Amino acid sequence: MDDEKNVILRIVQDEDKNQDDELTLDFGLIWKRFKGFLALWLCLALALGALSGALTLFAQRVILSREVKALVASGGYDISKIKSPVVIENALHETGSDATSIEDIRNALEIEGVISNRAYEKLSMYYDLLSQAQGADASELVQTLLDTDYQVSQHIVSFDYGKADMTREEGLDFLNALLRAYQDYCILLNNNTTLQNPLSAADYREYDYAEAANIFSSALNNISSYLSQVSGGYMAAAYRSNETGFSFDDLSNMASSLKEIDLDRITSYIVIHSVSSNPPATQISYYEWLIESLSQRRAVQRTRMNSLAESIGAYEKDSIVILSGQDGLSVAPGMENLNANYDAMIQEELDAQRLISSYNRSISYYEYVIEGFRQAGDNESAPEDIQAVEAYLAELYGKVSELARNVSLTANEYYERVAFSNQVRILLPAIFQRPDVSLVKIVGVVEALLFLIYASASVILGIRDANPRKRESSEVPETKPTPVPLAE
Repeated sequence: MDDEKNVILRIVQDEDKNQDDELTLDFGLIWKRFKGFLALWLCLALALGALSGALTLFAQRVILSREVKALVASGGYDISKIKSPVVIENALHETGSDATSIEDIRNALEIEGVISNRAYEKLSMYYDLLSQAQGADASELVQTLLDTDYQVSQHIVSFDYGKADMTREEGLDFLNALLRAYQDYCILLNNNTTLQNPLSAADYREYDYAEAANIFSSALNNISSYLSQVSGGYMAAAYRSNETGFSFDDLSNMASSLKEIDLDRITSYIVIHSVSSNPPATQISYYEWLIESLSQRRAVQRTRMNSLAESIGAYEKDSIVILSGQDGLSVAPGMENLNANYDAMIQEELDAQRLISSYNRSISYYEYVIEGFRQAGDNESAPEDIQAVEAYLAELYGKVSELARNVSLTANEYYERVAFSNQVRILLPAIFQRPDVSLVKIVGVVEALLFLIYASASVILGIRDANPRKRESSEVPETKPTPVPLAE
């Protein structure tokens, strides 16, 4: 085997000077030192790499940030309502979370307003001037600041999932569900009610056939009234649902068709054939009592409506200040609900009118039913008539339930995509802002520094081994020359 080759480099400053000025670089000795420290370097590299990685992950998860954030355009609504218990409960129900304390979640939520750059620069200028002003000038600037009009239409909603005892993924899901629940809450504020299946409150099969038919009549009237309320305006008239494929006009025509064709066929069959599950005399007495009860309710609503009409006539509405800003026209702060009592009385009067009309229809209908039973005498209903009416009612139940479902889906989609799309919008869904601390970078820097120390130590010790005379000379203590006595 050939002898191991070695490379030696000598650096000499001046040929005429002593050899002590030479610097020898023995790459073999440097490599020997390099190999000698290799095991120690590898152990330290593994240990420091694992330690720095663990510390970085700990900082990312615990120390630096435990928040998820989202950007919302509130569109004039009270953004603080996103922390209301009903909104939080709906979000928890949607995510299926087992959180026990709503108060902990409220404390984990933070809301920050976002203003335009122009408004921010304007306010900053006033604050800078205020810090330098004194006396009357300062008072004038303070008043100017108070009078400065700026609107906050966007908000950053932050959720500290650590305070709520959630993981990061649970925090992201919850904040997104909370934003959707807030949207639904704002829609309900404008729509007052969301249509539910009007037949879900009572089982029509528990009533006599004439009463069951009247339940369907009331249900269809409620659907028609709801559609009239929702479909007002050009946008609603032109809207067609992507989910159901129906427009509000289509649904109104379907409700009218069910009432004027299907329901009229059933009611006429019941009246003409005097169909009942009980003896006619018993039903006559019952419907007479029912008419008396409805008449009393109608009288109460008439009294209520007259009282409301007098109050509305004597009410003086307050003036509302409208502000013009960058985001268009808006009601001045504090005046949003200035005439809320007047609006509430108008709505109550309309509700009373609808109830009176409903009572009138029911009373007239039951009077026709009583007349049919009187003409039939004591004859009980034929089994085939009972079977026919039950089949008609079952078929109508399916049609009305399907109609109510399509109305609800169409209206909800309309509110979300058109009516309130510019008022409450989720501009940026919940995201986790990862801290600006990269695991790879931190571990890489630590390993690079360790390798630099390792390489530098190997080179320095290798040079020291290659220059033993310099080391020995540096270790010899400096001696002073012995003084020579002068001759006498």
